[in-house]
Order: sequence, then structure tokens, then C-alpha cells
Amino acid sequence: MSTSEGSSAAKLSEQAWHDKWYDENARREFPDSAAEFREFFSRVQLEPFCDGGWAYWGDARTEMMRIIGDVRGLTVLDYGCGSGQLGIYLAMQGAHVSGFDLSPKGIEVANWAARKYDLNCSFRAMDAEEIDYPDGLFDLAVGFGVLHHVIKYPKSAFHLARVIKSGGRAIFHETLWDNPLINFARRFTMPDGDAGDEHLTEQAIRRFGTHFAKTEVHKRHILYMLKRFGALPDRDLSRPLVHRPFWRGVRRIDRGLTHIGLSRFCGEAIVCYTK
Repeated sequence: MSTSEGSSAAKLSEQAWHDKWYDENARREFPDSAAEFREFFSRVQLEPFCDGGWAYWGDARTEMMRIIGDVRGLTVLDYGCGSGQLGIYLAMQGAHVSGFDLSPKGIEVANWAARKYDLNCSFRAMDAEEIDYPDGLFDLAVGFGVLHHVIKYPKSAFHLARVIKSGGRAIFHETLWDNPLINFARRFTMPDGDAGDEHLTEQAIRRFGTHFAKTEVHKRHILYMLKRFGALPDRDLSRPLVHRPFWRGVRRIDRGLTHIGLSRFCGEAIVCYTK
């Protein structure tokens, strides 16, 4: 099998996995009103785990949103948008949002949700190696957990940089696979091997950013990665968040470890490319 044939087969496998997931699950992540969606998105994507977040990644993603800053009036690309949650959230903050994903089912849900909340977003099914946006169109590209899907496809890095304006940024939250102990633990907490996940390293992240003027990798979480063994609550907006004091203590210790030079062992990163 040639390299191109292998790449095509991998994309078809990824698309099939994600089409099935979005078809079965995605619409339930968009409640009836825009206000309820903002609260739902915050609890799932942004609320720190130790403060009762409904998922494991809120700490780093909240920090990522602080780095992004005010998006009002910016042209934003939701890169590998899936069902469009991040793009829709940013559109509600005043951004002009476009998005693409390999999964037609994800795009179907994203456009349905944009209409539901009366937002002027444009989501399209496209391959990251073949995006056809004009050069320098976007002030900002963003993504939650997308680089570990596209990084194995050679032309995707060039096209990401191509569509960003001079001085613009591309900012992502990702998992890191540089710590063998964390990688071992992931065997028990990340069962979905058919989703097309690449084991992302800092070296690979920096190589992906060669078309940009600057690459920053802000590493986070060592012991705090064990949060993935913690239980998650039912996603019920009528119930208050339940804080996890033990994990707040672990996070405090973790921050001390990163400050004494152990960041190379971290399991998550906020990636910032500047053109």
C-alpha cells in the first residue's frame, strides 16, 4: 500500500468512527436555549476538574481561553470543529466563525446547532489537507484535541499556516505523550483506538509549526493527570457543581512540580502558533 493509499484508508476509518459518534451523541450537547448551551459548554469544556467540571480537561482549556482573549470582531476558524461546540461558543462571544471537519455528520450537527441558536456561522465538511479558504483569511484558528488527528497528514500544517493572517495565531489544547508512566495509565482510560488519535509529542508539535514564525508549548499537569481515574457526574444542568477538594490539592502540588523544571513530564499542553 502506498503512503497516499494508507493516508486515505486512515481518513476513512477516522471519518466512520466520528460519523457514528456524532450521529448517536452530538445533538444532546446542544440544549434548548443559547444560555443553557453556554452553561453546558462551560461545565463540560471549561470548568476545572477540581471545581466540579463535567470532564477532565477544563483546567487547561480555561487557560487556553484566557490566552485567546477577546474574540469580538475576529475572523475565527474552528479547526477540526467536530459538531461545532467551540466555534458556536465563540460566535456567541462575538466572533465571525467558520469551521471545518472531516466528518459530514459532525458538520450536519454544527450547522443545525448554529441555526438553532440563530448564529451566522459556516461549517463545512473538508479534509485538513485540502481546505480551500483563501490565504490569510483568519485572525485566529482554534481547536480542542484536533492536532493529534491531523498531525500525521503531511499537507495539513502548510494549509493551516496558509489561511492565517500575518501576525495571527492558531491555539490548541492537546494531550502529550512524552511521559511513559502517563502513557501506561492511558491504556486504561482511553479505550477508543479507532478514533485516529496520534500519540502527540512536543517534538511533533514543533515540527508541525515550522510554517509559523513562533511556536509555544505551555505544558500542564503531571500528577493531576490521574484525574482521569476520577468519576464524572451525570450531565444535569439542574444540579450544582460538586467541588473535589482532594484534586485541588493535587493540582497545587502539580504546579509546584512544573515550576521546578519537571514540565517535560506533563500530559497536556496549550499550543500557540503565531504567524
